[in-house]
Amino acid sequence: AAAETRLYTLAELPPDLRSQLPALAVGGSVYSPAAASRIVILNGQVFREGDRPLDGLVVEQIRLKSTVLAFRGYRIELKH
Repeated sequence: AAAETRLYTLAELPPDLRSQLPALAVGGSVYSPAAASRIVILNGQVFREGDRPLDGLVVEQIRLKSTVLAFRGYRIELKH
């Protein structure tokens, strides 16, 4: 249960899990108090909360200065 609530940086992920993730480049983001208006640009593509950029990877939350992704039971915070 702790893995579900804790936010990890990419560097903190177990090496075998990290190797399963492709490089994630944040090209920009738009934060809004309205969740429907939030977007993040990952690897040149636009995503919204709930989108799945890759199999098993979910854009969980777009925040003002970071994006929270869910991947195989881990929550990962990408700063931007």
